[in-house]
Amino acid sequence: MQMWIVWLIILIVALVIEAATLGLSSVWIAFGALVALIMDLLGAPVLAQVIVMIAVSVVCFIICIIWIRPIIDSKRSKETIPTNADRLIGKEGIVIVSIDVDECKGQVKVMGQVWSAFAKKNIPEGKKVKVLGMSGVKLEVEPIASSEE
Repeated sequence: MQMWIVWLIILIVALVIEAATLGLSSVWIAFGALVALIMDLLGAPVLAQVIVMIAVSVVCFIICIIWIRPIIDSKRSKETIPTNADRLIGKEGIVIVSIDVDECKGQVKVMGQVWSAFAKKNIPEGKKVKVLGMSGVKLEVEPIASSEE
């Protein structure tokens, strides 16, 4: 079997593994196999191809681990998408079902969505509230003082 076919098979297998994992797990082997494949097509001896394949793979591995992976990991950690709860905290809403502290009942409408709600004191229907946080699927709210009071 021709060596360029061996290098091509190694290259394809490494790229398939890399595509499946997306974790920089075998890309350096693919680079080494690509360089060895080019060397074979240019007529280099097999021993030189193997040595260069190993050397290029090791260098690419070191570059990926020390330089590229930390950059990718830092970009991944910054891409957090806020959940509904994150977006609601600090927003204003209106009480649509009176909030009763004793019965732990009440509902508010915030950003067009209806949520169960609780508060430290009773809040009548129609009162504006501010979302303080979330516990389970219930919003914790407090009344907003109006200018009339």
